[in-house]
Amino acid sequence: MLAVHKGVNMRLRTPIWRRGIIAAVGAAALISGAMTSVASAASAPPISYYVSPNGSGNTCAQDAPCSLTTAQGRVRSVTGTANANVAVVLAGGTYNLPDTFALDAAKGDGAAPGYTVTYEAAPGAHPVLSGGERITGWTQGPGGVWQANVPAGTDTRQFYVDGVRANRAAGSVPTSLTRTATGYTAGSTVFDSWPNITHVEFVYNVAWTQVRCDIASVSGTTITMDQPCFDNSTKKPYGVNIDLPSSVENAKALLTDPGQWYLDQSSNVVYYIPREGQDMSTADVEIPRLQTLVSGTGTEQQPLSGVAFSGISFEYGGWTAPNGPDGFSEVQANMHLTGQNAWQYQGTCTRYSTTNPGTCPYGAWTMTPGNVVFDHTSGLSITGSTFEHLGAAGLQLGQDVNGSTVQGNVFTDISANGMEIGNGSDAAPTDIALIPAHNTIADNWVHNVAVQYTGGVGIFQGYARYDTIEHNQVNDVPYSGISSNWGWGHNPTETLGNQILNNLVFDHMQLRSDGGGIYVLGIEGDSMADGLLIQGNVVRNTNSAGGGHAIYTDGGSEYITMTGNAMFANNTPSMGGCNEGGGTPYGNFSFTGNYVENPTPDWPCGAPSNATISNTQVAPDGTGVPASLLANAGLEPQYAYLAAAPTGPALPNLALGKPVQAQYLDGSTAQLQPYSQLSYATDGNPDTYVQASGQFLWQLVVDLQAQENLGHVTVTMPHAHFATAFHVDASTDGSNWTTVGRITNSGWGTIPVIFPNPVTTRYIRIVADAPTNWNQRGDQMAISEVGAFAATPGQQNLALDEPAQALYIDGTQALMQPNSTPALADDGNPSTWSQATNQYRWIQQIDLTRPETIGVISLLQPDDKFATNWHIDVSLDGSTFWTVARHADNAGGLSGVQWVPPVQARYVRVIADMPNQGGQTGGQMAVSEIAIYAG
Repeated sequence: MLAVHKGVNMRLRTPIWRRGIIAAVGAAALISGAMTSVASAASAPPISYYVSPNGSGNTCAQDAPCSLTTAQGRVRSVTGTANANVAVVLAGGTYNLPDTFALDAAKGDGAAPGYTVTYEAAPGAHPVLSGGERITGWTQGPGGVWQANVPAGTDTRQFYVDGVRANRAAGSVPTSLTRTATGYTAGSTVFDSWPNITHVEFVYNVAWTQVRCDIASVSGTTITMDQPCFDNSTKKPYGVNIDLPSSVENAKALLTDPGQWYLDQSSNVVYYIPREGQDMSTADVEIPRLQTLVSGTGTEQQPLSGVAFSGISFEYGGWTAPNGPDGFSEVQANMHLTGQNAWQYQGTCTRYSTTNPGTCPYGAWTMTPGNVVFDHTSGLSITGSTFEHLGAAGLQLGQDVNGSTVQGNVFTDISANGMEIGNGSDAAPTDIALIPAHNTIADNWVHNVAVQYTGGVGIFQGYARYDTIEHNQVNDVPYSGISSNWGWGHNPTETLGNQILNNLVFDHMQLRSDGGGIYVLGIEGDSMADGLLIQGNVVRNTNSAGGGHAIYTDGGSEYITMTGNAMFANNTPSMGGCNEGGGTPYGNFSFTGNYVENPTPDWPCGAPSNATISNTQVAPDGTGVPASLLANAGLEPQYAYLAAAPTGPALPNLALGKPVQAQYLDGSTAQLQPYSQLSYATDGNPDTYVQASGQFLWQLVVDLQAQENLGHVTVTMPHAHFATAFHVDASTDGSNWTTVGRITNSGWGTIPVIFPNPVTTRYIRIVADAPTNWNQRGDQMAISEVGAFAATPGQQNLALDEPAQALYIDGTQALMQPNSTPALADDGNPSTWSQATNQYRWIQQIDLTRPETIGVISLLQPDDKFATNWHIDVSLDGSTFWTVARHADNAGGLSGVQWVPPVQARYVRVIADMPNQGGQTGGQMAVSEIAIYAG
């Protein structure tokens, strides 16, 4: 969302890029609806009702809009008799829902057979269905902490400032702990002094799960934990159990860092430490008030039929159940245990006891609810919509949801799973119709979800039949990207015929371990013919903190065909899984025709039975993967805008297409490598390059064909061949040269050479200074592209001395190495640096304080402290981030990236991807300088 300056209504903060999306999708939906109307209703005109956030009366006309609930009543009055499509057209603005907007087939909310009831955005509008409540009346207290009163009984686990999620007050456990049967013995009485101790939460990061249990009481050094959360999380005979907490949350004593908040429920006061640049006197501060924003239901005999949503944003829904005695006792993928003795009876079946088997099949695990929920529906359509700022899962399609389409939506900033289809308790119901079937999940951008319950996934598919998950982009998730099927063990399921096709998954496994870009669990059918098909997917850039696979077939998996997928750039085996043993089936796999970085599957628990495996090995960077496969995975062309970073106008490259010469340092014509051509240096294609042969030191001359007044040049070198040092000369006549820029300690990528003063020149010359032999970090210089840009007022380093943050991957403030601060990353001094501690993977973020059009970023890292791999994300609003560049095989020194066209951003992040452990090349990333230049 665009930065909003003081005095501007903060509720009108919809980003320009999203308004364009909504307008485009809304128009498409209107056209589609009109076509459907013609096809199904012949000449019957559609019935339209118009609503606005402040609508009143019963007219519901375009010039006299009504309220949303009034329009719903009008819909109910006509669906039983009108043979026409019905549209409720929402004007832009925020609809503060007083209660759940509930659709019920029995009350007439569904469409007549062959027709639709559509809730859609007006053309170009951005309507928001909000369950939030704005908190006002902020006053500043000591230590930079602000506070405001909230209504009695307020309870929330989420808090947002100007559309950006804040962090609950949290920190490390302040004393040693020894586990007991009911809790812990502490090494000091520190907890006994904390007020509101029953609201304090212990957080446990355990392998693929994250468990949360509250403290029940403290007496001296004796800590008693909430039940049944503690027993359910320490005693279960399967999965993983907790021991000592990783951190503690929700205590005022932990309110120390900018961006943190704390709610004192005993006094009905909320506290917050603003991030730099936030003005609490004008900020839009929201907390969720409703859990369920929208629900839709029917019965098996009368399903809710033909309902559609298009161009709607669903925002500020909450979920407070983890505050209760059940806590959040996660099993996997945000499925969790609830109730007394759930550890003993839920999910065990006959695996651990034949005399006391528990509830079967797979026994009643609890699914994290959605903030938008549907069950017993037919023909549901959700398109062009946004699910964000949500405290539970985003969208849940539950029992008996059939023939639905979820397409072209964005799911982001969601506490739990992005979306959920099916459930994890009805593996083989007597009535098979209860299992969701024939649903299509396509062309959605799912990113930055499971941000609070970090064992969650992008797309969760429980027990389902004939569902298709295709052409989605899933990125930046803490655990698995797409999770299919459910249930450990050997009981039968009614799962059949599901397909996972042509999805793009990357930057998954950010925090949790033992998962995959695509994760499969349980029996997927009765035979290979009706089992699960995984085809055409690209899974890359896994960031596993502790094991997993790019595509993971876990315990009990059976009847799976995996073909035509690509798996590369993953810090984990390409494929494999775990054979549970104990009579649990595992096998009937056909893994053929895939393009994999690691062709040998990883079977740590034993190999599967009846598995056919034959694949093609490709390079870690994906070289060898067919271009058609890469191009087809992820969002289809008509939906690519969903995940495309906003762009701005580019500065003209005065070197583009201009003639060049390659010379040895004595001025003689250089011989070229056989794969080189001179024109490659100015052809605008960074995948081609020119490289001399015979001498390490050579120079490239570009003739601009006219005198130009230059402000900077860029030199792009491929990662396989770069000059460790080079300089740039300028000449007006091609004979007399002046050195105008010098770069030392260079790496590969795009290196900007910024002139202190404008340079008037016709010719520019890039001269290799090092390496002079094979023993240095660089290879013989090759040049992919030369850029020459006219002097403009915007050529200063936009990042210099701007607000900087160091964050861990979960968005919390990072602890820093001694004598290091985040501000040292953009202070203009290359001898200082910002470096986090405790976690190898961390984020250096710069706030440019306003949106800028940026074309070049350079990154300087010390030679002994650098990330081997890193990537760059940008954002306009501090909430939605786009990955716009990725850098691999770094070796310290100066490197950089360039965009054509440039991107628009206010916030710029450099994220360390590797190393994630001490034995790799780089050591923990340090950032000496980030420089950012206009496009």
